[in-house]
Amino acid sequence: MKTRERILVTSLALFNHHGEPNITTIDISNEMDISPGNLYYHFQGKEEIITELYLRYESEILELLDSPGRHSLAIDDYWLYLHLIFETIHNYRFLYRDLLDLLAKNQKIKPRFTRVLSKKRKTFTEICEYLRDASYLVATDEEIGVLADNATVVATFWLNYEVMRTKKGYDTRYINQGIYQVICLVKPYMTNDQQEILEKRSQIYKSTVNFPI
Repeated sequence: MKTRERILVTSLALFNHHGEPNITTIDISNEMDISPGNLYYHFQGKEEIITELYLRYESEILELLDSPGRHSLAIDDYWLYLHLIFETIHNYRFLYRDLLDLLAKNQKIKPRFTRVLSKKRKTFTEICEYLRDASYLVATDEEIGVLADNATVVATFWLNYEVMRTKKGYDTRYINQGIYQVICLVKPYMTNDQQEILEKRSQIYKSTVNFPI
């Protein structure tokens, strides 16, 4: 692995584990056992590293968000698709951990993240419209708009919410919890037979985690 790639991989791991504000370029170079000058040769400061990592996240998440429009998916595929969205967010969780602070400090990221947020909502809207057109879901345009907003909020802030609520570190179990929440949002609008199917699927996600009170 080339040094530039090692810097990005190491930085991502450190940012995810400790939080981006708590990590300096010195910490990164020490973790890699390279000189700060060597790191500076590839990235002229931490902000450049963050921007590069964000661009990788953006590329991955947009590829996912474009998938429903480019591929014909069976209804069961949408829940796997939802899992992949949460998994991608978890893989770059440092971006969400200190989101408002990060957007305030990095003006290159802010407008791009806003567009990703809009794309999330648009994709959730299109999924609900597809389910309605396929007679799986019964909802007005206004109700679909509310569902899309709520699903976007859960997909964006669920990991942080769980960390704040449980006072524990990030855990992959939170992915299943987030998916369970989205299923619970959608289920009341599904037809009776689809509600039964969703109930069984939601229990799979619910059974893999313990929901703290």
